[in-house]
Amino acid sequence: MTLSKPVLMNNAEIADGVTVVARVDSSEDIEVYSLSNDQYLYLFKKIRQSQIINTMNRYDIKYLSANGEQVPAVISEDFSRKVGEKIKSELTDLVGLESVAGMHDLKELLTNEVIKPLKHPEDYAKFKLKIPNGILLYGPPGCGKTYIVRKLAEELGYNFIEVKASDVGSSYIHGAVEKISKVFQQARDDAPSILFFDEIDGLVPNRDTLGESGSLKQEEINQFLQEMNDSSEDNVLVVGATNRPELIDKAILRSGRMDKRILVPPPDFQARRELFKICLFGRPVSDSINYDLLGKITENFVSSDIELIVESAARIAVKMSYPEITEELIKEALKKMSPSIAEGEMEYFTKLGETLERT
Repeated sequence: MTLSKPVLMNNAEIADGVTVVARVDSSEDIEVYSLSNDQYLYLFKKIRQSQIINTMNRYDIKYLSANGEQVPAVISEDFSRKVGEKIKSELTDLVGLESVAGMHDLKELLTNEVIKPLKHPEDYAKFKLKIPNGILLYGPPGCGKTYIVRKLAEELGYNFIEVKASDVGSSYIHGAVEKISKVFQQARDDAPSILFFDEIDGLVPNRDTLGESGSLKQEEINQFLQEMNDSSEDNVLVVGATNRPELIDKAILRSGRMDKRILVPPPDFQARRELFKICLFGRPVSDSINYDLLGKITENFVSSDIELIVESAARIAVKMSYPEITEELIKEALKKMSPSIAEGEMEYFTKLGETLERT
């Protein structure tokens, strides 16, 4: 197969005296050049400026002339086809925390408390600050805790391993202990990784409530504690999610274990507005829908509530032979639903969070 002529010529200056040495790879979409500073330039021939998302400013994008058009290019220290595809995806698709609608306070907290320490551990080591070993996400059901952890793994570039309490259950004596050990070993083998335990209160309940008959469960909890001690040293971030943090064994929350506790609230106004857009995407929809209004009138509705509202509105449209989903149909569907978050429920979780911080 004959390669096309390189877009950039050897010795072409890219920036600040950095020049092209040679083209080292070429595909239909991407060309890669070695540079005089021992780095690599990825040139994306088919991406236009209007397609760039990059809202988290992951890359310093340069626009270079190619076939009479300005196309994006990114400099990286690494060279591989996989790197090129990753950069392309992150330039044009919502990935990581970008794809979490709204929730800016939560995303900022995760960025400062989890992402930055894990991505730049040397900056924290300089001040003798520990990087996160484990985090606990808690809050009302339906607020997207699992989705957020998946996107956190995406943001970090970590492998994601999800475990439910039933996954490590066993009818054999000591069987659960062995399974707990295996999932931690898998996380270490796949590191860097996030090891995510959903409904963690079922896996590591408060030992004070077990009684004399709970000796086997205590053994499982002890194994879990032992495995997660300083797991960050193996590039494993342990994350637990629960709707009932008060039921978790307190030893889990000690330093060197899940010492970051983060409340995941119901979707805020901006998140609800964006969720309506996401749920309506791909369906016949009226152009006159007021998404700001829908966001305002759905306070305390969680993600699954909004999905159900849109589903119900779509069914009404089909039943009534409407050509598209209108704002009136959405409001009609909304009248038949109540928010999942009860009045005063968030106040309970906020106070509970204050108690957890003192633990």
